[in-house]
Formats: sequence, structure tokens, C-alpha cells
Amino acid sequence: MAKTALVIDDNNLVRETLKAMLEFLDFEVAIAENGEEALEKFKSTEKPFDVVFVDLVMPGISGKTVLQKLMEIDPQVKAIISSGYSNDPAIAEYEKLGFKGILNKPYTLDELKKILKDLNIL
Repeated sequence: MAKTALVIDDNNLVRETLKAMLEFLDFEVAIAENGEEALEKFKSTEKPFDVVFVDLVMPGISGKTVLQKLMEIDPQVKAIISSGYSNDPAIAEYEKLGFKGILNKPYTLDELKKILKDLNIL
């Protein structure tokens, strides 16, 4: 059974690039361009996603709030911050917020594979 991932990012290029990288690694990938859409997809999936990539800075619901809401639905969610803002305080406190890891944009396929292996997803 293929692993599943949800990619939440307001930037289409980032969404599509990460989707392609994950598909290369044999993931089934759902994408969402904002928090509201992500929450709907997360709630409506038949089985929990193996990993969720969350952009911190998005219009509407922030990435931190999205994670809080995802954790209310599934406390075991494995969420990774995918952010271009390395100076955001959330980066330093990612574990306190419930994130399992960080990928600083731009990242490589090797960096993606490493974090997925570190979290025993790959």
C-alpha cells in the first residue's frame, strides 16, 4: 500500500514541486492551497495521511493554526513545517507546536528523503 501525503502551501510551484518529489518516492499525494481546504481534505480522507507538509505563512489560517486543528482530528499526525522563513519563532519551537520536523525552502530530494526516513515514514 502506497504511503500518503498532504501538501499544504499557497504557492502553486511549491505544491506541484513537492507533489512531484513525493510521487517520485511512490507517495499518493493530496494538495491544498490553504488551511481551510487542507482541513476538509484531512477530515474526508478514509485513512490518515502518513505525513502532512504545512507551510507556516499562508493567507487565512496560519500553518500553526492548521496544525492545531489537524491535531484535534488526529493527535498522532506527523506534520512537517515547510517554510521559507527560517527566522520565524515557530522554527525554533517546532516540537513544542507539535511539528515532527522542518524543511527549509528550497530543499532537495535528498533532504526530503532524509526527514521522511528520520520519521520512519520512508
